[in-house]
This record gives sequence, structure tokens and C-alpha cells, in this order.
Amino acid sequence: MAEVLRMAGIQALPRTALGRGVPRFGPPRDAPPLRWWLRHRLWLTPVVGAVVGACLGVVFVEPPVFAARVLRGVAWQATSSEARDMLSTVLGIALTSLSIVLSLSMLVVQNAAGQFSPRLLRHFVHGAGIRVVIPVFVATSVFCLVATHEFGFVAGAERAPRPALSLAMLLLVVCEGALVFHVLHTLQSMRVENIVQRVRVDTLRVARRLERLRAGDMEAPAEVPAPTGERWPLRAERNGFVVAVDARPLLEVTTARRLVVHLERAIGEPVIQGGEVGWFASDDRLSPASCEVAEALLLRAIHTDRWRDEDVDVALGVRQLVDVAVKALSPGINDPYTVVEALDQLTFLMCELSQLRLGPRVVPDMSGRPRVFLRALSLRDYLDLVTDQTLRYGATEPAVVLRLLRLAGAVGQHARQAEARRTARETLHRVLAATEQGQKDASWLAGIRRYAESLEQALEGKPLPPLPAIGF
Repeated sequence: MAEVLRMAGIQALPRTALGRGVPRFGPPRDAPPLRWWLRHRLWLTPVVGAVVGACLGVVFVEPPVFAARVLRGVAWQATSSEARDMLSTVLGIALTSLSIVLSLSMLVVQNAAGQFSPRLLRHFVHGAGIRVVIPVFVATSVFCLVATHEFGFVAGAERAPRPALSLAMLLLVVCEGALVFHVLHTLQSMRVENIVQRVRVDTLRVARRLERLRAGDMEAPAEVPAPTGERWPLRAERNGFVVAVDARPLLEVTTARRLVVHLERAIGEPVIQGGEVGWFASDDRLSPASCEVAEALLLRAIHTDRWRDEDVDVALGVRQLVDVAVKALSPGINDPYTVVEALDQLTFLMCELSQLRLGPRVVPDMSGRPRVFLRALSLRDYLDLVTDQTLRYGATEPAVVLRLLRLAGAVGQHARQAEARRTARETLHRVLAATEQGQKDASWLAGIRRYAESLEQALEGKPLPPLPAIGF
């Protein structure tokens, strides 16, 4: 390989001459930082609830004069000893309810991982149970603890208005309401229709946001131009996954330093420590020290993490729906209804993706010269991701084959570009050929062929044919 590069006039310099870059963890520049931190720091909302509960516990035991006058009319009459006993009772009820919430959450997570896919666990972790319900119980529990402690310093045994008790009763009502909400929300979230629809909506939202970032991109060339000078590799600092790539910082660095950078790993791909994830070349001859600085600056825009991020990874959303379908096709579960629901949502998603700009990105500088080349999945890649593994396990189920054929036909009808329509037609032919090869003597194969012929006509402009009864 090195000999081929030298013959082409490209010199791949050793890693020792480059030094090590520093891929950064944290939100991409194109992502809203506050939303990113709130979503990826699961401990944040319980901690905020604990802090709020502690502050309320200090303030409401002996409120300031101006607040005491307002709260006196709604405060419960009790001695400090009675207040401590009542707060202890509220604390016991809150902790018991919290144990119910946690037990129910663990049961749901275990069931979702076993029946649908382990990749869906983050949807439950980021749900209302973690973001809303648990912080409410944490705030109530900490409030009761702090208020009980503060009442130990209250002098006198006379009965007096205790605003802390009124707040404790109010928080108890809120906790029980949160418990009922969590139970009802869990029952709804476990329905397969809601699970796959949520994945599809979140994935489409990410795809549309990423398309807005392509506003200034050029059309990707059929062949990427080869560098004419030295080629300097970009190597991953640690093992992990590419979760985001900031095109703007890459463009700023390449423009200022007269570089061209090619990133050969798409979002969602795993990278190995020390492995090459891309390369860059310069318009001018650079010294090893200058290349080391340039590499560090370029790697700052390549974000890696321990796992894939569904907020910026469209392929992860598609893979989650495929996992649900494949899991339901396994002999241990054998749930054709779940497969149908997942493929229907994949059909909706693929039709939307066919109208967006997909594939590699080419970002030019102000003069129009391409400076940044980023790898990204095309419509063909997504269709292969949907059909290949699903067809491998579901080729014997006519409902699955019909749904895959309809997916290809619907994508071909909704696609805007001729290349996308041609890709959909090829997918249709591949699904039909794989089914015919594996099910030559099946009685339902004739109906599959007729439906495929109707879809071929639909790709020429006719309406999409209805599903046969066997497909329901």
C-alpha cells in the first residue's frame, strides 16, 4: 500500500511525526448545548430535585417574616414533635412509592430489552420516569429529611402554624399523582405501536436537522479527487464511536491553513485507538510541527464517545427498528404483528428520507473550492440496512416479504431524484429474487410475484397497489 501511495505522489507520514490529537467529548457545535447536557446527564434532574427539596426544607420550617404572614393561613397547627412524626410518615410513604416506581421501571426495561431490542433502553431511560417522576420523589424525600432535622432545633412545645407540614402534604399528593402517571405512561410506552412510532419520529427529526446543516454543501463528485502532495493521516485517540462531526470548525481550520480534509468514518461507525479515520493534505509543504497542530485542531471537531448517540445518528434509529423486526422474527418470540408494525414505520421513515439530501458531504470555502469531505450514508445504504437482515430471517413469512416489497415501491414513488428511484427499483428486484430463491415451492409465491409486478407499474406512475389479505 505504501508503494502504491509513493507511485501516486502521496506520502503517508508516520504517526510519530504527527503527535497525538485530542478528540473531544461533549456537544457538537451544531447541537443545542443545553438540550444536549440535559439529555446526556441523567443524574442532573434528580440532583436538582434534591437541592430544591433541601432548600424548601430549610425555608419552610422557619420561614422569613414576610413569607410567614402569607403561609400562616394555610399552615397546619402542630407542635414540633408532632411535625417531626408527620414528616417521618410522609417520608415513609414517599420512599415506598419510589420503590414501586423503580421496580416497575426495572421490569419494563428488562421486558423491552428481551422482547424488542437492548438498543431501545435509552428511550425508556430518557422518558418521563427518569426526567420527571423520580426527581419529584427525590425532592419530597430530601425535603422531609431536612425539615425533620430542622424541627429538632425549634424551641418550645406549643402548637403553632407549621407551613412545612402543608408543603409536605402537597408534595405527598404530587408524588401519588406522579405514581399514577408513571403507571399509565408505562402501560402506553410498552405498546409496540408507540415504541416504533417514537423511534421513527425521533429519527426523522434528527435527519431533518442534519439536512439543514447541508445548506452550503456542494454536490458530491462521483470520484473523490486524490491529493497531489503529502498525505497526513488522522488517527483516533481512543476506542469508541463517531457520534458527531462539526463541519464548520473543520472548514475554518482547513481554510485558514490551506488544507483539504477527508473523513472516512461516518457517524455511528466504530473507531479503534490509533486507527486512521481520515486524512488531510496541504496546498503548501508543511513541517511536522505544523501538521501536528493541524491534526489536533481537526480532531477537535470529530466527537467520539463510548456509544452511539441517537440525537445525531440516523442509522442508529433505522437499526433500532430493524432490531425490533429481527427480534420478533426469532423462534423464541415469533411475533409477526411486531414485525409488521416495525416495517410499516420503516416504510414511512424511508419515504421521508428519500426526499432529503443524503450521501457524502462536500463543504467548500468562500471561493468555492471543496475543503471538507465527510462520509455519510446514502439512500442505498439505508435500504440495504432495512432489507438485508430482515429478509434473511423473514423470507419465509409472506407478510414480511410483502411489507418489504411495498417499502421499496413506496420509496420509489416518493423519491425526487432519478438515482433514488433507480435504487428503490433495484431493492424491489433484490427482495423478490431472494424470496424466489429461498421459497421456490411455496404456494404463496405466485401472489408475491403478482404484487411485485403491480409495484413495478406503480413505479411508472400508477397508484400503489393495496396489500393482499395475506399481508395483514
